[in-house]
Amino acid sequence: MKIVFSKKYTARTPGHVFRADKFEAALKLLLREGAVRKKDVAEPAMPSRADLLLAHGPAWTRKCLGSRFTAADSEKAEMKITRAVVRGHLANTGGTVLAAELALAGGVGINCGGGGHHAFRDHGEGFCLINDIAVAILKLLKRGRIRRAAVIDLDAHQGNGTASIFRRDRRVFTFSMHGADIYPERKEKSSLDIELKAGTGDAVYLAALRSALPRVLDGCGPDLAIYVAGADVYRRDRLGGFGLTMGGIRKRDAFVFSECRRRGVPVALVLAGGYAKKFADTVRIHANTMKEALKSCIPRASG
Repeated sequence: MKIVFSKKYTARTPGHVFRADKFEAALKLLLREGAVRKKDVAEPAMPSRADLLLAHGPAWTRKCLGSRFTAADSEKAEMKITRAVVRGHLANTGGTVLAAELALAGGVGINCGGGGHHAFRDHGEGFCLINDIAVAILKLLKRGRIRRAAVIDLDAHQGNGTASIFRRDRRVFTFSMHGADIYPERKEKSSLDIELKAGTGDAVYLAALRSALPRVLDGCGPDLAIYVAGADVYRRDRLGGFGLTMGGIRKRDAFVFSECRRRGVPVALVLAGGYAKKFADTVRIHANTMKEALKSCIPRASG
C-alpha cells in the first residue's frame, strides 16, 4: 500500500494559519509508529498543462504554471502566493491524480496532502489555488477509466470550488457536509449539501453522516469516490467551529471507508484543512485518518 507524498508539499507559510508542513509531519508520525515504511512512499509527477486545463481556465492555468500572480490573486486566496506555494499546490495535484489511480488499482489511494476544494475554475480562494480533486476526476473521466465519480467532502468548510466546477456535470456527484455559518460566506450548490450548526458534536454529526452517505453512494453508483477528510471538524480547531473529538473523527473516517468498501467503490483520500490550536493535534488527526484508510485495505477473513 503506497502513500503519496512529495517534499514539495512543504511550502513555508510563516505566520499563516495554514501550515503546509502538517502533511510531512503526519507522514513522519506514521513512519515512527511503523504504520508505513519509507519504501511505501510514492512521489507524484507534476501535472501537465493539459491536466490543469481540464478543471481550470487558460488564464488561471498560465498563472499557475508561470507563477505570475497579482496581489489581488493573493488577497483572494488569503495567502501570499510564492513560487514555493505554487509548486506545492502543483505537486499536491499530481498527488491526488496518483492517489486516484492507486485507488482504481487497489481499492484505496492515499494522498498525504491535497484537498484544494475552494479553488474555482478561474481563481483561487480559501488557501487553495488548484482544485486537485476536480483535476483528478476529470482526467480519469477523459481517459475512460471511470464513468461516474462522487466527492465526499467532510471538511468543516463547504467545497465551494468543487461544487462550482461540477455544477453542470451529471457524471460527478458532489456531497458536502459543513458548517452553516462559517467560510465560505457565499455557498455554492453541491449535488447534496448538509449544513450543521456551530458546536455540532460526535453524536449529531455521525448520525447525519450515517443517514446521508449510504444514500449518496447508492444513488449515484460511482466508479470512484474522492474523500476530502478535513481535520478542521475537531473541537479545538481555530476555524472549523464543530465539536468533534478525535475519537469521533476516527469513527467518521472508518464509516466512509467501510461504506465505500462494502459497495466496491474505490476511494482516494485527500487530507484538506486542519488548524487546531495545537499543531500536534492536527498532525495526529491526519495520521489517524490515513491509518483508517490503511486498515480498510486489509482483506477480510474468509468465513
